This record gives sequence, structure tokens and C-alpha cells, in this order.
Amino acid sequence: MKQTTSLHSPIAGLSPEQLLIIADQFCEVHRVRVRSFSALVAAAAVPGARIEGIAVHADPTAAETALAQTLVLLEPLSGKNVEFAHACTKIYRRLSS
Repeated sequence: MKQTTSLHSPIAGLSPEQLLIIADQFCEVHRVRVRSFSALVAAAAVPGARIEGIAVHADPTAAETALAQTLVLLEPLSGKNVEFAHACTKIYRRLSS
């Protein structure tokens, strides 16, 4: 079932645990490590962010872009954060469709 979005309908988010699972797999393959667990938690909050019940992002594409930007800026891994952001957005896209 595909979800339609508006200012009042929820945009799918990622839990910190989901993002950690993605990070663990990515780190194993790319031989990097998690540098900041709090950065992972902060990034996980971005796609589903709401203020007073209103979605911060207009649609899943905007949420996906914000997730990628946040991961690149916060650098939660010891390296390859741009690649990690790309991998996360691909996974997020699949989960939110």
C-alpha cells in the first residue's frame, strides 16, 4: 500500500536501530567504524521529523535529501560518509515507497 503525503500525513522515518544496522553492514564492507552514535541517532530523526504534528518535509524525496545532507554534515562514520549517505538514501527510498 503506497502512502500519500501531505502536511498532516506521516512521512516514514528511520529508527536509530535501523540506521545502526545499516551502518554496521556498511562499516564491515568498507572497513570504517561508527565514530558518533549520537550523530546516527540525530540523522535517523531527520526523515520523519515533525513540529507540533506537522511534517518538516513536504514529501519523501525532501526527507531523503535532508537525510543525506545530515549524514554528510554530521560524519557519523570514520570515513566514507558521502558513500554511506548515498547507501542510506537508497534504502530509505525503498522503505518509503
